[in-house]
Amino acid sequence: MKRSACLALFLSSIGHDADAFQATSSFTRQPTLQKTTQLHATNGDKKRVVVIGNGMVGQRFMENLLDLDTSKKCTISTFCEEPRAAYNRVKLTSYFETRDPSALSMTSEFDGEGRTPWYEENNVELLLNDKAVSIDTEEKVITGASGKKVDYDVAVFATGSYPFVPPIPGKQRPGVFVYRTIEDLEAMLAYVKENN
Repeated sequence: MKRSACLALFLSSIGHDADAFQATSSFTRQPTLQKTTQLHATNGDKKRVVVIGNGMVGQRFMENLLDLDTSKKCTISTFCEEPRAAYNRVKLTSYFETRDPSALSMTSEFDGEGRTPWYEENNVELLLNDKAVSIDTEEKVITGASGKKVDYDVAVFATGSYPFVPPIPGKQRPGVFVYRTIEDLEAMLAYVKENN
């Protein structure tokens, strides 16, 4: 799956259900471009929304969806490639000061497994350390690297960014790092400790 820095709402095979969600934001460039949609659960069934990516955008999407889904017609699962739930990458540099991942959390303190109470409190299935690796749009199933399969009615791609490293000599040498995750910063700190 190609990673991109955008959020795409993928409403595969649900026809008129594409009119179910209302996209709102506190920051809107052109309010006239907002589209009002909503999901219509049939026979009392809940619609399964699977968010691929549990970064800042994926987290805010889920929070907004929960706020808008006042009838509780949706269930949410999210694939999270990292070992902890969503955190604020914009403030990543502050990790060097605190060395506390919870200071960056988008919901509350992380427990020992990298989870926060928000997911359980909101009945959101959080699939940590599990990157979505395939999507079967015919069967409407997303498969994680763990082998876990999750059925979906709506799949939301919130895959974030990928650090581009130019093809220059020496990029694979020790001491060369990308700067995108808490694990990247921990690797930098470990390298400095070992080589200082």
